[in-house]
Amino acid sequence: MLEQMKKQAMQQAFKLMSNPKFTKLMSDPRIMNALTKGFELHGQVRNKVEGSLRSFADSLNLATKEEVSKLRRNMSQLESGLVDLRSQLDRAAAKKKRATTSKAKTKSES
Repeated sequence: MLEQMKKQAMQQAFKLMSNPKFTKLMSDPRIMNALTKGFELHGQVRNKVEGSLRSFADSLNLATKEEVSKLRRNMSQLESGLVDLRSQLDRAAAKKKRATTSKAKTKSES
């Protein structure tokens, strides 16, 4: 459903961009300047809100989205490290078993 909505939005955007009135409007430096300032303002407001939310989360001793993502990455790295250690232990155990079996054969042959 989301893909269908995206597709329709893109079709409407292309249709709008092919309209000569839209092209003329977008070539006006005042419009482009206003759009640029609008995007800058959006970024400033977003940064301010995110900073306030981070401070609020800190004051309540809550984890932020970034901190949770970092924890997930760390957990994933630890899990893969454990898998590596287990495989190393398995190989070492198998090697020790072969060595023990080999020594036992040698003693029985003597």
